[in-house]
Amino acid sequence: MLRFTAARLCLVAALFPIIFGGALLGGASLQPPPVDMPEWTFRELPLQLGDWRGQDTDLDPDIAKATCADIIVDRVYQDGFGHVISMHTAVFQNPADGVLHSPLNCYRTSGWERLSLSTEHLNVSDDLTLPVSVSVFQNNKNEKVMVVYWYQLGEHVLFGRWDLGIKVRLSLAGRPTWPALIKVMLQIPVTEMEDSKSTILSFAEQVARWENQPAHRNGKGMLGTSASPAESGVAAP
Repeated sequence: MLRFTAARLCLVAALFPIIFGGALLGGASLQPPPVDMPEWTFRELPLQLGDWRGQDTDLDPDIAKATCADIIVDRVYQDGFGHVISMHTAVFQNPADGVLHSPLNCYRTSGWERLSLSTEHLNVSDDLTLPVSVSVFQNNKNEKVMVVYWYQLGEHVLFGRWDLGIKVRLSLAGRPTWPALIKVMLQIPVTEMEDSKSTILSFAEQVARWENQPAHRNGKGMLGTSASPAESGVAAP
């Protein structure tokens, strides 16, 4: 079904040779020192999240392995109005592995056409605003989905492999340990565009608030008192 495709699309694309080749190059160019993994995982995210009720979903072990993620948690959430959002989260010790599987790459590789791309900002707390990528894709059956995603690497918010550039490398250079790269990707079927957008952004805000709560931010490798993209806008795939 369409509602279960978000993570699978991104993970299936990991099996393409071009992705494997890029992973080898990316890994060679950006090998981090020891990584501080967060002391929490998205398994602790409540299944009852506001008006949303979630359930865990399973992935093919071979596909999950191909992503090189150290932790993967996938769920589907549904509210009382019939909205369905699929959620894919992953934690990477090597950031180069994670950003290679940007949704902008994975959906295109899986045959989806991108119709739009923009950046929105989530109000996480009084001192934290989180930029996120928002895109709409359409397949050959004229089915449309809206995808919201972001990566967090310490104080940086990333959207793709080009964001692992000079600014991020210099900010992390010399540190004895690096933070883990944390990825969140959400997908909702598009029925009425504005309704779908407001719904998924409202849900994304709840996830981002949970992810960046003080207990998590004060732990290993999370954002400080502000979040800014590593580069301007959303990185090109």
